[in-house]
Amino acid sequence: MRIRKPAVSGRFYPADPPTLRRTIEKHLAAAPVSARPEAVAAVIAPHAGYPYSGLTAAHAFKRLQGKKPCRVVLLGCSHHYQFDGPSIFGDGGYETPLGVVSVDGDFARHLSARFGNACPEAHLKEHALEVHIPFLQMALEGSFQLVPVLFGSRPCEAHRELGGELARCLDADDLVLASTDLSHFLCEEEANALDQRSLKQVLSKDANELCAAAARGRCSLCGASAVVSAMAYANAIRATRWKVLDYRTSAWASGDTDRVVGYSAISMERDVA
Repeated sequence: MRIRKPAVSGRFYPADPPTLRRTIEKHLAAAPVSARPEAVAAVIAPHAGYPYSGLTAAHAFKRLQGKKPCRVVLLGCSHHYQFDGPSIFGDGGYETPLGVVSVDGDFARHLSARFGNACPEAHLKEHALEVHIPFLQMALEGSFQLVPVLFGSRPCEAHRELGGELARCLDADDLVLASTDLSHFLCEEEANALDQRSLKQVLSKDANELCAAAARGRCSLCGASAVVSAMAYANAIRATRWKVLDYRTSAWASGDTDRVVGYSAISMERDVA
């Protein structure tokens, strides 16, 4: 069994299991949103270190707290490699200080057969997926399997197609999570303006237009390709209620308003009785 070892524990989040649990519990308790696990189909959450983006991420995980999916598809973009097509971690598991979460090898192989599997080494040092797994381990009920997918190119039709394939193949209770931060290293005022434009673009629900906006520099999402796939998935399964649960910049934690990074949590939900 191939186990992907933690790459950023002790840096992005605590390596000590009790400390990690307490940190996540504190963030979840501080997020002023109600849980709607039966409605949430997909979420978008940031992937910086917990001191900076952990509270924003907790809004997404608080919203889905108690959900019981068989599998969670993690979508992110590589910070270290450029490549075409998806990089899919195909078997084994992802380890965190809270234990190992197994990978749904059958589902991963299905995606690989449909879309290819590029750059397997992209997973080894990447934080964009890893930082979400401890939150999932704390927020979800029961056991679940992962389908970790990284992209290495700008958003395009292929990313929308992968989202459509997820809609055809996932079970109704499964979860899709897209990992992205917003603007990087602008002053607070400029970041807020660009980030609001980016969030408006996502909430338009038009994945094709988001691809075009990203190409024109009209929005700033380092995980734009992952977001496009999640948008296509949510549209295809008619999860029509999209909501920004939290937005802030790193200035809330650092106090530095000259060079900030933007973070947001978004839920994509079905209508439920």
